[in-house]
Amino acid sequence: MNQTIRRWIDRAQKGEEEAVLLILQQFRPLIYKYACHYQYCYDSLDEAISVAQLAMLECIHAFDMSGSEEAHKEFRRAVDRVFKRESRWFQTYVKIIEHMLHVDEVIEALGMSGGDEQDPQRRAVAAELQEKVRQCLAHLTEKERQFLHLRYYADLTYADIARRCGLSLSQTHKLTQAAMAKFCDIMYRYDVHPLNGEES
Repeated sequence: MNQTIRRWIDRAQKGEEEAVLLILQQFRPLIYKYACHYQYCYDSLDEAISVAQLAMLECIHAFDMSGSEEAHKEFRRAVDRVFKRESRWFQTYVKIIEHMLHVDEVIEALGMSGGDEQDPQRRAVAAELQEKVRQCLAHLTEKERQFLHLRYYADLTYADIARRCGLSLSQTHKLTQAAMAKFCDIMYRYDVHPLNGEES
């Protein structure tokens, strides 16, 4: 079977769309299994499946035909890697909210509510959060801020963002995840993370 898959990969790398479809069909159980397991990170099962398929496509084009790697193991590693990475980002986001911030403080910090203006402690926490978030966002480009806003604040799917920005699904996914990775790194550098000892 490995040789058959390698032949399909060779054809796919040469631009044959039918070969790509054959590979995706062959690994549909693997894609579905991972998508179901990590569905909680996405808006729908279809979006999780799309993420797995994109990982497969990237693996197809990066696969070294001169090497001795077993194709099915490479595909499994590619899908496993992308979901574990996005799961870590999702869990980091959730922990920041659960362990560091109160919902009303977030709302106040974002200027969505006046809150209890007579509580100095609340005002101090909100002001500190607002400044830290402002500093973190300032390190991102306007395009990176746009992708994060559309994905995590406007709650659009990758497909919606792709249509709005005139990009392919693959480009949208890469750019959004790159922006999220950069933002997470900046937040940790500014000590905006759940491991800093603050209690919710």
